[in-house]
Amino acid sequence: MYARRPQIRRLRDMYLDSGNRSGRSSGTGFTLVELMIAMFIMMVVAVALVEISANVFRSNTESIHMVQLSQEMRSAIQLISRDIRRAGYNDDSLAGYLSTQAISSGVTMGALDENDTANCLQVRYDDLDGNAKNVVYRLRTINEIGRVSAHFDADADCDLSLTDTGWVDISDPILTDVSALEFVRDNQLTDIAENLSNGNTIQVGLEQVRISISATLRSNDNVNRTIVNEVQIRNQYLTV
Repeated sequence: MYARRPQIRRLRDMYLDSGNRSGRSSGTGFTLVELMIAMFIMMVVAVALVEISANVFRSNTESIHMVQLSQEMRSAIQLISRDIRRAGYNDDSLAGYLSTQAISSGVTMGALDENDTANCLQVRYDDLDGNAKNVVYRLRTINEIGRVSAHFDADADCDLSLTDTGWVDISDPILTDVSALEFVRDNQLTDIAENLSNGNTIQVGLEQVRISISATLRSNDNVNRTIVNEVQIRNQYLTV
């Protein structure tokens, strides 16, 4: 009778212990509904992260394209500006000044539209060795792609044919499509004296040229920009 009590206790303890383990196991699990809700939340978070990453990548790509376009346009406008600043430099200008002869500014505009704007500009100046330099800048369109071109022939002017083989592209037509190249000239002349020999008024003036370039990136039509630069001719000129 007494010998069976330990066995009964052991059986009772085993039963209670198995019940406790079964209760804990069922209490810490997830139901199917809970799993589906968790999966749905994870999918929503994943889609949001992908969308954010795509927007960042798209923004970075557009920034890179804009930098490429800006660099190409600035290279062209800086080259033109450099020559305009040199325009009118005359190796023998002192003799002309003392004799009150007219000194050319070195800048000749192409055909003007109703807004006094040209798409071609001719620049002349002497280099440090006294050699005459001549360059013409204009907009050319070939195969529906616009580009800024230059012609360095001594006799070149804005009436030169657009198909002449001497033109050199200073903008990359593979990278950009230039839609507009505009030049606007602004003269500010001041009367300083009267030439007693001929009665003409002697004027000293400052001349300024505004350059405007509009272009689109060929690899992405949504990337476009217009750059404007105002250049003052450094050589003041004398007119009589």
